[in-house]
Amino acid sequence: MKEKKLAKRTLLLLGIITVFAAFQIPKLQFNYDFEKFFPQGDEDLKFFLDYRQKFTPDTDFILVGLENETSVFNQEFLQEVERLTDTLETLPFTNSVSSPTRLKSLIVGPFGPIEVPYIHVSKPELYGTDSARIYQSPDLIGSFFSTDARAVSLLINTAPRMTKDDSDVLARALLKKLKNFEFYNIRTAGRMTGQLYYITKMQTELSLFISLSLIILIVFLWISFRSFWGVWVPIAVVLLTGLLLLAAMSLTGKPIDVLTAILPTILFVVGISDIVHIISRYLEELRNGLSKTQALKITFKEIGLATFLTSFTTAVGFLTLLTVSIGPIQEFGIYTSIGVFLAFFLAFTLLPAILMLNKKPDIASNQNNKLFWYPKMHWALRFTLSNRKSILIGSLLVFVVSLVGISRIEVDNFLLEDLSDGDPHKKDFVFFEKKFAGVRPFELFVKTKDSTNNIFNYDNVVQLNKVNQYLKDEYKAGFLVSIVNFVKTANQAMHGGKPQFYSVPETEIEYQKLMPIISRMEKSKQLESFIANNATEMRFTGKMEDLGGKTIKQYNQKFYQFLEKEGLNNKYEFKLTGTALLIDKNNETLAGDMMMGLVIAFLVIGFIMGFLYKSPDIVIIALIPNILPLLLIGGVMGFSGIDLKVSTSIIFTIAFGIAVDDTIHFMSKLKLELNKGKSLLYALKRTYISTGKAIVVTSIILCSGFISLVFSTFASTFYVGVLVSMTLLFAVLADLLLLPVLLVNFYKPKKVKLS
Repeated sequence: MKEKKLAKRTLLLLGIITVFAAFQIPKLQFNYDFEKFFPQGDEDLKFFLDYRQKFTPDTDFILVGLENETSVFNQEFLQEVERLTDTLETLPFTNSVSSPTRLKSLIVGPFGPIEVPYIHVSKPELYGTDSARIYQSPDLIGSFFSTDARAVSLLINTAPRMTKDDSDVLARALLKKLKNFEFYNIRTAGRMTGQLYYITKMQTELSLFISLSLIILIVFLWISFRSFWGVWVPIAVVLLTGLLLLAAMSLTGKPIDVLTAILPTILFVVGISDIVHIISRYLEELRNGLSKTQALKITFKEIGLATFLTSFTTAVGFLTLLTVSIGPIQEFGIYTSIGVFLAFFLAFTLLPAILMLNKKPDIASNQNNKLFWYPKMHWALRFTLSNRKSILIGSLLVFVVSLVGISRIEVDNFLLEDLSDGDPHKKDFVFFEKKFAGVRPFELFVKTKDSTNNIFNYDNVVQLNKVNQYLKDEYKAGFLVSIVNFVKTANQAMHGGKPQFYSVPETEIEYQKLMPIISRMEKSKQLESFIANNATEMRFTGKMEDLGGKTIKQYNQKFYQFLEKEGLNNKYEFKLTGTALLIDKNNETLAGDMMMGLVIAFLVIGFIMGFLYKSPDIVIIALIPNILPLLLIGGVMGFSGIDLKVSTSIIFTIAFGIAVDDTIHFMSKLKLELNKGKSLLYALKRTYISTGKAIVVTSIILCSGFISLVFSTFASTFYVGVLVSMTLLFAVLADLLLLPVLLVNFYKPKKVKLS
C-alpha cells in the first residue's frame, strides 16, 4: 500500500534527523547571565554601559565572609585569615584582595607619610588597642568587620568584564581553596560564585523535570488508554519534540537558562494535548468499524484544522513575550513557539506513520472506555444545562472577587528571590546582609556642570560630603567609597591617624594642607576607578541590603528630593545607576508589557473564532472562558501576596497559550456538528461527549505535568508549576461549565442548508 510506503519513508527521514539531533545535545550550554535581564534598548542601560567603561563594573567582585565562635581578635583566627589572604591572591583572574589583616592607616609624620596596620596580627598584646581604633573608624564597620566583632569579610577584586568560562574557572578555584581552611563558618557572595551555583542547580533540575514529566505522562496515559500502545506512541512523539528543540537551541547557540530549563516540561504537556485529541478520535473511528486508513483520514480531516489552530494560538501566545524588553523572556517565547510547531509537525508526520505501520490496537476493540466516559459526560452536560443561572451568577462572582484580588498585586523584586530561605547560597547572601552592609551593588554618578570645575575643589568636597552622609544615614548604603573617603583619610593622616579627624576639614585653609597627599593619590592608581574626565566626574560605589525594588524606588525618589532641597542639582548632575537598579526597572515596565502581549493574544483568538464562525457573538463567547481563568489566577496572586515580577509574569502567557487549546477543539467540533445540519443542543451534546472527554483527559495530563515543577528549588519554576496548573484547572471548568451555558443562552446559529 502506498500509505505504508509513505509511512516508512517518513520514519526513515525522521530517524536520520533524530540521529543528527542527538549529536548536538552534548554541545548544549548552560548559562545564567543576569545582565541579560536588563531592559534592552533602554536609555538607562546605555548610560550604565558607558558608565562602567569609565569606572570599574559594579559586579566584578567576590566577598568571602569568615566567622569566629568568639571574637575575631584572636591570634589563631587572624593568622588563618592572613594565610587565606595569601592563598586568594594566587587565584586566577584576581586583581587584588582587600583583607582586614592587610588594612593600613596613613599617618603623616615628621619624616613623611607612613602606613600603620590596623591589626598587628603577630602582636596579640596590641589587639585591645587595635580593636578600639577599628571600631572608631565607621568606614571599616559593616565593610570589613561586623558590628558584633565575630566576623570579617575579604573583598576579591576580579578582572573586569570576565567571560562566563573565566568566571567559572575563578569560582571553582576559590571554592576548592576554601575547602583547605577550617573556619567556624565560611560564606561567599558575588556574581561569579552565584552564576556557578545557579548553573549547577539548573543542570540538576533539567534532568529532574524531564524524569518527573515522563513518569507522570506514562502514569496518566496508562490510566487514559489502559494499554502499552497508548503509552509508548505519545511518549515517542513528545520525546522527539524535546530532542529536536534542544538540538535547535544547541545549533543556534542558545544556552539553557532559568526560564528555558522548564521548556521540556512545557513541550511534553503541550505536545501530549494534541496527541491525545488525535488518538482519542482515531480510536473512536476504529470503534465505529472503520479501517486504520479510513480512521486516520477522518481523524486528521476533522481534527487537523483544530490542531493547527491550537498550535498556532499557543505559539502566538508565547510570541507575545516579544513585547517584553527582557532578552531571556523574549528568547523563551521564541524557542517555546518553535517547540510548539515541532510538536505539531511530529503529530502530523511521526504519529500517523506509527499508527499506520502498527497493527490495529487492542484498545480499539475495548468498549469499557466508552462505557466509562459516556455516562459521566452525559451527566456533566445535564448538570450544566440544568444549572445555567447558578453557573452565570457564580462566574460573575468569580469575576468580581478576582478583580479585587488583582487590585492587590504589587510589582516588586529581590535579587535572590528565586531561592528559598533554606538554600545555602541564599543563607550566604543573608549573612552579608545581617553582618555587613549587604551584597546588592549601589552606584551613583556625579558630574560637575561646569567642565572646568574640578571635583576636588573644597566647595565640591563639602557638598559631596553631604551626599555621602545622606547615603549612609538615610539611603542605608554601606561599604561606601568615593573621593570623600580619600579626603577624610588624608585629613586623618595629617593629624597623626587619630579617628576623630576622619572628616572633611572645616575650613578651606585646612583643606589646602591636604592637597599634597590628595595630589599624590590622584596621580596614583588608587583613584582611577573613582574619577573620570579630568576629575569632573566621579562615582559613589557601595553595597546595601536588598530591600526589594519597590522600597528602593521609594529611596531613590527621596534621594532626588534631598538633592533638590539642598540645591545640589544646580551645580552637579546626579544619576543613580548599576546592575541592581536596571533589574528593578524591568519590573516597573513589566506589567504594561505583559498586558500588551495578552491583548495581542486575545485579538488573535478573537480573529480565529471570527474566521471559524463569521460571528461577533461567538468571538465574545469564546473569549470569556479564557479570560476568566486568567483573572482568577491574578486574584489568587493578589490575595496570596505573590508579587508580579520577571519570574511570575510569564505565567499568564503560558497559561493562556495552553488553556485556549481546549476552547478551540470544543468550538471546532461544534462547528463540524452544526455544519451537518444538527440543532445547537444536539451539536452541543455530541461535542460535549466526544471532545469533552479529550479535554478532561488532556487537562488532567497538563495539570499533572506542570505540577511536577513544584519540586523545583527555584521560586519562579515553583510558581509556574502551581499557578499554571491552577489556571488550566479553572480553564477546563470554564470550558465545560460556562462555555456551554453561554452558547445556549446567547448564540443563535444560522441554519445550514443541506444539499
